[in-house]
Amino acid sequence: MARAVLPVSDTTEVLPLYLDGELDTVGFEILGRHSLRVDAGRTVSFGSYFNAFPASYWRAHTGVREVRLTVRTSGAGGVVRVMRSDPDARPMLVEERGITDVREELFALSLDGFDDGGCYWFDLVADDDGLLFDGADWTVAASRPAGTASVGMATFNRPADCLSQLDTIARDPTMLAVLDRIIVVDQGTDLVTAQAGFEDVARSLGDRLVLVRQANLGGSGGFSRAMAETLDRGESDYVLLLDDDAICEPEAIVRAVRFADYASAPTIVGGGMIHIDARTVLYAQSEQWDTRIGWVDLNRADAYDHDFARTPFRSTPFAHRLHRSDFNGWWMCLIPVEVLRAHGLSLPLFLKGDDVEFGLRAKAGGVATVSVPGIALWHLGWGGKAPTRTWEAYFLHRNRLIGELLHSPQRRPHLVVAHSFFGDLKPLLTLQYSAVRLRALAIRDVLDGPESLPRRLATRAGEVRALWAGFADATTVDPAAHAVGTGRVRAVPSGRAAQAVLLARLWMRQLLVPAAGSSRTRPDAHVKADELSWSTFTQIDSALVDTPDGAATVWYRRSRGATVRALGRSIRLHALLWWRWPALARRFRGAAAELSSPRQWAEIFAEHS
Repeated sequence: MARAVLPVSDTTEVLPLYLDGELDTVGFEILGRHSLRVDAGRTVSFGSYFNAFPASYWRAHTGVREVRLTVRTSGAGGVVRVMRSDPDARPMLVEERGITDVREELFALSLDGFDDGGCYWFDLVADDDGLLFDGADWTVAASRPAGTASVGMATFNRPADCLSQLDTIARDPTMLAVLDRIIVVDQGTDLVTAQAGFEDVARSLGDRLVLVRQANLGGSGGFSRAMAETLDRGESDYVLLLDDDAICEPEAIVRAVRFADYASAPTIVGGGMIHIDARTVLYAQSEQWDTRIGWVDLNRADAYDHDFARTPFRSTPFAHRLHRSDFNGWWMCLIPVEVLRAHGLSLPLFLKGDDVEFGLRAKAGGVATVSVPGIALWHLGWGGKAPTRTWEAYFLHRNRLIGELLHSPQRRPHLVVAHSFFGDLKPLLTLQYSAVRLRALAIRDVLDGPESLPRRLATRAGEVRALWAGFADATTVDPAAHAVGTGRVRAVPSGRAAQAVLLARLWMRQLLVPAAGSSRTRPDAHVKADELSWSTFTQIDSALVDTPDGAATVWYRRSRGATVRALGRSIRLHALLWWRWPALARRFRGAAAELSSPRQWAEIFAEHS
């Protein structure tokens, strides 16, 4: 049987259980990872993100047509109710059975009727004497050999996080049963092998643990090394890419492997991201790409930052519907090795967008990405990182344009170029001159063509960081050392007409009015990170601005000359990009297969190991 267990967390915040539709800690007691006690007269629903069975996904992407639910209980009595939902999250009772003494109930459940969405779960109702839950399994008839995976982890100076991840893997026999190797590609100077406790973890993992040292080639270089190692060893069916600073749910890894085993065709199985600092909030799952503008589609209701503590899984239609995925973040992504053989490894992009490009490349080759509910890990959300305000803005922009040159269906994607240009305007209005400068460098490097990617892989990050560090908006200051003025920070007005008028006035001020001399010696205001908007500098010329993670403060200062120069440069570069797009697209598409090939990567690894 292919088995997927229902884990019970030791904290309801990490793995919510819902009592009568509300997150609660009253009415049950968690006894272990797979067991709990239900208090007399109470109902516990396992209709939650991790515990429900995603029937529509199994129906759509596998040949399985029946799933079996086994529920183990003991106690004087009670009821187990099997429930199902439709795409609108409307619950329906499938079957109800009374429980007497020690019982193991087996339910055979058809996957018919789940074409557009819906899932299965079960509820437990205790009688007056309470009820013990001793675990449950979702199983399907074994019609295929069980596959195995190698985990690939790229790490850079996060040795404690990496070791914690390894320790989690080492302690879970269920997960180890589906893993051949755990390949750690250490690209830093603070090595995981130097951490206290590493030897104990390494001893537990034995020859499963493979350590690779190489120069910092970014996420694309680290993960491609893990892909190449997996291919060379020839023992795994899949490679599972896993971020070093995430907290993995071992059961989710098992589920990813089993889903891939039963997929009707080779399938990339993605995992969702749950906020590590708000553990009932699902940051992202089933991400989609807007081909019109060449950017992630951020306008789908409930697709990002859904809090199951506010709106439980059972009441969230988005969580019950069948969604398309165009790609999956490499925080957790299972890729069949046959997909690597057919479509190559990552492009040498260093970081940002390599996972998007790979997903779009696989999709163009007929390989689906499926992000399955109940398969996820915990990770720091992007809000605390804000890459558009750091040196990473270069890679974010360059790689996004390269991805569009490779995969845009349009000969000249006017909206992509326009979206890129408008992306320069907001940082100009918010005095983030470093971001606009890095975006300009990104376009220039794109115009250079694909041939420069391998030779810049190990050096461009350092060059970009040095350039970024030279700007005032990238230099941290001590806010206590500066007396802040009483300048007024203007909020974005309501109404489009008022916004248009204010925006026009702001641009006139930015381009025509020199900044007050006092703004260079004394900040006019102090602005929190979440308060920064395009209207902030309508009436002031400088401000202390907190970084998104709250760990530092920088001093933004307006310069009319810098604004004029940056705007002119942006107009010239975008006009050139638009004009040369068709020829550039041909060059990048002609070079892509070689750039992502194991042979090309072997040369890179040999040079930088």
